[in-house]
Amino acid sequence: MIQPFILAVAIVGVAAPPVEITPEALVQKQVEAYNAHDLDAFVACYGPAIEFWTLDGKVGPEKGLAALQKGYGDLFKRFPTLKVKILKRICQGAFVIDQAQAEGMSPSPITVTAIYEISQGKIIRVWFIEK
Repeated sequence: MIQPFILAVAIVGVAAPPVEITPEALVQKQVEAYNAHDLDAFVACYGPAIEFWTLDGKVGPEKGLAALQKGYGDLFKRFPTLKVKILKRICQGAFVIDQAQAEGMSPSPITVTAIYEISQGKIIRVWFIEK
């Protein structure tokens, strides 16, 4: 006969498989961390080889998590009231497209569109449309 204590330990020890976060939920988590200036939570949404691009094919200076952490850490310090408001969002497969308004960097809001590519639960590439 199996002892109740041993059975309970065996059941508690079984871990549920990890739940994969949807691309939309990951991007929203990243937006919330950005608005909270929670640098660790923000960086945790990105893959180790993260790249930022413009649509004309130029890669941005933030490449990889260390550069991302430094760049956004400096940004949050320089603009303590910085927040982003999502105006429109489109989700298709591994891509999320956000049109957002950033406030707190200049006297008037700045509109930017970001295209996020997600793989294995992390943002691996971002393209920005700024004009």
